[in-house]
Parts: sequence; C-alpha cells; structure tokens
Amino acid sequence: MASSSDSKEYPPRLHQPGKSPLQEHSFNYGCHLTDFGKCAIRSILKLATRGYVWSSHMVHQFIANQLAVDRQYEVWSLIGGRPLRFSLHEFAEITRFNCDPIVEDGWDIDHTEFWAEMGVKTFDGPNWNELDRVIDRCQTWSEAKKKMVAKLLLLHVGIFGLNRNSRVPLKCAKRVLDEDTFESYPWGRHAFKHLVESIKVACLDGDTYFIHGFVHAYLIWAFESVPIFGEKIGRRWPSHNPNEIPLLRWRSSRKRFRLETVINEEKQNTPDNKVCKLMYYVW
Repeated sequence: MASSSDSKEYPPRLHQPGKSPLQEHSFNYGCHLTDFGKCAIRSILKLATRGYVWSSHMVHQFIANQLAVDRQYEVWSLIGGRPLRFSLHEFAEITRFNCDPIVEDGWDIDHTEFWAEMGVKTFDGPNWNELDRVIDRCQTWSEAKKKMVAKLLLLHVGIFGLNRNSRVPLKCAKRVLDEDTFESYPWGRHAFKHLVESIKVACLDGDTYFIHGFVHAYLIWAFESVPIFGEKIGRRWPSHNPNEIPLLRWRSSRKRFRLETVINEEKQNTPDNKVCKLMYYVW
C-alpha cells in the first residue's frame, strides 16, 4: 500500500495483505452478458453487443482492497493510498437504472397459467435451466409470451446475477406479466443490493467465490473512478455523444497487472500537480 496512507487514519483493511494472494484467486459470477443474445433489452444488451470484455482480475483487486466500514450498502476500497466509495449513487450514475426505493404496494397477479406453460412450479420463480428449456420450445408462442421469457432471463442473468440453479424471487418474477409494472419497477435497486451484499460476504480464503447482482457496474465504476485504469485497461470507446451512459463507454480488457504498480508508475511519470486530477474522479 502506498506510503501516503501511513499517516492517515482509515478503517482497517477487510482483507489483510498477504491473506489473499491476488494471482491465486478467482471468483464466479452469474451475470453473463452473452446470454442476452436473443433478448432486445436496453443497455445490458447494448453492452453485450459492443465488444465489452469482462475483467474479473480488475474487480478482484478492488474487492481484495476493501476497507472494513460500518455502512451496509457502501463498499470502500483503498487504492493508491486513497479511499474510493461504491454506493447506490455511483451505481445509478453508471447504469442509469431505476434505483428508486422499493415500495411494498401489495401488487399481485395470477401467474399460475404461464408458470404451468413454462413448466415451473407455481410456488417459486424460475431458474436458468428451466428458462433455457423454455427457449427451446417457445418458438410458436405469442410475441407477448416470448417477451416475458426474455424479461425473466434479464432478471436472472442481469439484475440478480444468479448461478444457474438459483431462482428469481417469485414476487419479482411475476412482474413480467404486467408490462407497465415491470418497466416502472426499481430493478436497479435490486441489482445494486444483491451486488453489494455478495461483495461484503465474499470469502477470499478459498480458490473461488461468487458475486451476484449486476457486477459489470462495479468494473465500469473502477474505470470511471480512477481514470488511469480506464486509460490503460478500460479501452474507452471514441464517442461524441455527451449523453452516453458510463456503462457503455468502455470495452475493457483482460490485461494482467497490479493496481498499485500501475499507480506508482504513473506517479513517477506524471508531474505532482497532475496526478490527482488524472487518477481520481470526483462524482
């Protein structure tokens, strides 16, 4: 860790140096964007079709440098001797998803007929394997029903980022039956909540771990928060659209590196008065 942090009073590291050798760890995640090839659904599909590359190496280094903070839905990482925050504010800015508060409004709808048609038990939401089987036999279904299946795939893979055997919560899955209810629901809040909760409980002692939620927002946040990482690893798209959402600005890459090495090299090669402006984004 950079010496500039020695004189500052930050919370202790959540994972002590040396306890989690970065090169020997990997983690699994359920938000595979290639699974959206047949689903025309907003920015998640756009990200998948723009040549975006997932970098677990980058994300793992941010997770491994977490600070132990007493804030349930904030993740803080110490990078280059400076603390960086990932919260609902940053997630919403990156994705532009609806992140409004979740209101228990008593909404409900009869889902039994469509669930039976899909071959899913009515007391739970579908898992990936069940939806995959539906895809194989829904060619003759109405466009409305195909769209509902696509939305269930969106929830499973994109919003909740589940593994293949896990199920979309029934309350959420039923919302695909009502287009207005689905479109107005704060899915971003769910995606963020599942992401942060899984990051905070990730066990780095084993060989692998699993991150839920929309993990790609966390990677893009890293590129946006420390622009030198975006410059050297993120491969930003050339764009003249000032309204382009941050989620779609980056292609990313799978370069192997150490974050501290990149930062220290940049500090040596960059005049002091330019380092902070170049390295740390102000939200």
